[in-house]
Amino acid sequence: MSLGSLPPFSTSPAINIVTMNVIFTLLALIVSAEAFSASTPPPGAPPTSKGPPGAPPPPTRVQRVLDATFNAAFSGLYLFDRSGVKDSSKNLRVLWTRALLDRQGRLEDSVAFQLLPRGTRRIISWPFTKAWRLTSKYDWIVDRTNFIDSEVDAFLEEFKEGERQVVLLGSGYDTRSMRYISEGLKFIEVDLPDVIATKIKLVNRYVGPRRGEISDVAYVPFDLNGAAGVSLVDTLTKKGGLSLDVPTLVVCEAVMFYLAPPAAKAAFADLFSKNFAKYVIVDNLAKLGVTPGGPPTPNVHEERCKKWVEEENDKIVTKHDEIWNGAIHFVAAESRK
Repeated sequence: MSLGSLPPFSTSPAINIVTMNVIFTLLALIVSAEAFSASTPPPGAPPTSKGPPGAPPPPTRVQRVLDATFNAAFSGLYLFDRSGVKDSSKNLRVLWTRALLDRQGRLEDSVAFQLLPRGTRRIISWPFTKAWRLTSKYDWIVDRTNFIDSEVDAFLEEFKEGERQVVLLGSGYDTRSMRYISEGLKFIEVDLPDVIATKIKLVNRYVGPRRGEISDVAYVPFDLNGAAGVSLVDTLTKKGGLSLDVPTLVVCEAVMFYLAPPAAKAAFADLFSKNFAKYVIVDNLAKLGVTPGGPPTPNVHEERCKKWVEEENDKIVTKHDEIWNGAIHFVAAESRK
């Protein structure tokens, strides 16, 4: 039986819709809880953290219940899948969400849909596309995608020819290496070993029977929390073939939530010490000393971010925005000429 003939996890469209609404509602609740916790932490770990100083905070009881329920429901989407993808992590959740947002016309990422199992992805296809309910919390996925894509576009427009590199920190199941095809362009993706292993399976699904195109990619299995003791740039150079002499764009998208402050600081100190052409960061920066919250003074969060980027690291902020009272920053920066 081919992948194309595999049955969905339910033969009833009505059950499929109800199941997927449950899944996306749970995911929305998880995103909301994470967003709320991200909007108030002091530098380092929140005071409620039970882990070592500066470690990521443990999940709350509500988050654990939501995660367990979500995983149970989400597993049905891969019940008949033969690719070997058994992951129900946040990376895979985001992939499904991006695929649905693309089908709804809210962002452009048709590749995300192609990475999903043929047997179950039909439940976010027409005529069911408009049936799914996504809360406004998903607007930040749309906004961060558009912001980063615009910076990738600008980078490729400025450096049109020759070798170019895009480094994706905590790449997860990012689709840009399949959405941006250009001669001389190389992507270097770094993430946890198990995430990289699953990403390779997803890519094989895309480039196999469909003969989909993909840029030159180097996958670097590396826990970014190890950056406090091991040079990230050296790791990318040795394992990913990073060149310090090629125009490079460094992308950091929603990674800081999962790093301890020493690792986050060491990673960016290392990256900023090199004169890479461009940097684009969409993330919570509290662990890097850019604290959220405070009085609603105009431009207060932008000034805090510029202090970190420009005064402490000698780069230039070219674009800045923020949401949730400075919990998430949208930053484009470049090295001084």
